[in-house]
Amino acid sequence: MMRVLKPLQDKATTGAGKKLVLPEPRRVRFLIRGEGPVSAGAVTIECCPESTKAGRFWMELATIRVPADSGLAQYYTEEASGLFRARISQAVSNGTVTVTPLVSRGRPDRPDRTKVV
Repeated sequence: MMRVLKPLQDKATTGAGKKLVLPEPRRVRFLIRGEGPVSAGAVTIECCPESTKAGRFWMELATIRVPADSGLAQYYTEEASGLFRARISQAVSNGTVTVTPLVSRGRPDRPDRTKVV
């Protein structure tokens, strides 16, 4: 069972977007939806397993072209924790992109601290 969270990118054309915080290991599915006659654009899914004294180090997991005409692309992770983001790595032209994370549900006996910030 997956839980739908707030979008990391919401009808955006550029930017790093919001971050997904996963304190405990979970499976994540990212839905990348292009809106309009998109002619260019790409989203890079990145993770930051932990922060260091020097700051955050973002690791690239995958780069997905933004689909046109309300098309949908998906990216799945195995169980992972840390911070995730969907950075627009190539500006979206002639449309926008929305990236929505779906996260596997945790154990029912523990509070769910997963959130988008």
